[in-house]
Amino acid sequence: MTVSRRLGRVLLIALAAALTAGCGAEPFTLSASGPFMYPATTSASLDRVAIVVTIASQSGDDLLVSPADFAARDGERRLYVANPAATAADVGLVNRAPDVRGTLPLPSITLRRGDVLSGYVVFDVPAGVRPVEVVWRQTDGDVSARLAGARPG
Repeated sequence: MTVSRRLGRVLLIALAAALTAGCGAEPFTLSASGPFMYPATTSASLDRVAIVVTIASQSGDDLLVSPADFAARDGERRLYVANPAATAADVGLVNRAPDVRGTLPLPSITLRRGDVLSGYVVFDVPAGVRPVEVVWRQTDGDVSARLAGARPG
């Protein structure tokens, strides 16, 4: 076998290995922390909490992100949909919570490969209920992340 054929074969094997490794990679990662209570005026039967989510895109495809696509899940598996209006409107109130201070609301945006987005999403939950997980509703399936490092407000 000639040197050029051998080199060609080595390059072909390396390319196949790189393509195979890339196929198993997740298109994005999702992590979350919270819930963080903040002083919102809601009904006595509801608490308003913020959950900070971070999404890192590793896909060549566009990744659409919207606060409306999130839900919070409690320890009994009940779901609570996001409150996108409060996510946008409660910036001053959310930032009073020490653990969230300086964090911006999660925007509706399109992520590209290598983009990392972090922001909070607001949820109304029954008084005394603490979410333990955040769920990102996608067209091809839901993705969830356990909440890390939460301290009650």
